[in-house]
Amino acid sequence: MMTKKIERGGMGKKSSRLLSELAEKNKFIFTVNDAVKILKEKKSSTIKLLHDLTKNKWLFRLSRGKYLILPLEAGVKPEFTEHEFIIASNLISPYYISYWSALNYYGFTEQVSKTVFVATTKRKREMNLLGIKIQFVTIKKDKFFGFKKILVNNHPVNIAEKEKVIIDCLDLLRNCGGIVEVIKAIDSAKEELDLNKLEDYAKKMKNQAIINRLGYILELLNIGTKLKPGKHYVFLDPLLKKKISCNAKWKIIENIPKTDLLSWREH
Repeated sequence: MMTKKIERGGMGKKSSRLLSELAEKNKFIFTVNDAVKILKEKKSSTIKLLHDLTKNKWLFRLSRGKYLILPLEAGVKPEFTEHEFIIASNLISPYYISYWSALNYYGFTEQVSKTVFVATTKRKREMNLLGIKIQFVTIKKDKFFGFKKILVNNHPVNIAEKEKVIIDCLDLLRNCGGIVEVIKAIDSAKEELDLNKLEDYAKKMKNQAIINRLGYILELLNIGTKLKPGKHYVFLDPLLKKKISCNAKWKIIENIPKTDLLSWREH
């Protein structure tokens, strides 16, 4: 959740009517066109009104033509609180929440990231809104699958399935804190994961490194697997380029001591 102190300016009758009607419709994130329909005004004058409301801290501009209502019931100096997944879901389409953010949502990691990770097929620069960093991870269309709709404060949000977030993390380890976080996640989630789906998703990504890493981890955790490794060696954790030893079965360059891979179990 995000919290931010807001100092507010005044509001006219027209503005008050707009925000009240939007709030009644539970449309706390809205577009310029939504405002035009309610006010029945020209687009240019509506944009001017929205600009003034933003300046006076009644609205927050999320992106071009899209605004967020800052809570009306909180008074002149409200505390702004809203779930960052809802904010992120309104910034780009198509999208789904994944990587560290989804791991944390499912309780597969104790580490809390200050960044919301959003998978998308489009390119968009990282944003910093209301004190939270939102990182858009551009992936190929054939990797854009395996997500579902959940309700966050009664608002629909797309999030990776439990199996897909594991696979996404193995694909781009920098977005989840490294291989140890994935090992911990698989171990904590092993009763909840559909192993067949996990393996199918690994194959569907068409990245042999994912299969090698997943097979290696499953064996490390004494979980049976039908996966077959590729021909080429890959780093266990590509964030670290050193070499300690090699695992011939899974074609893995082990660059983290095995004791460190499971050291969290001792705590």
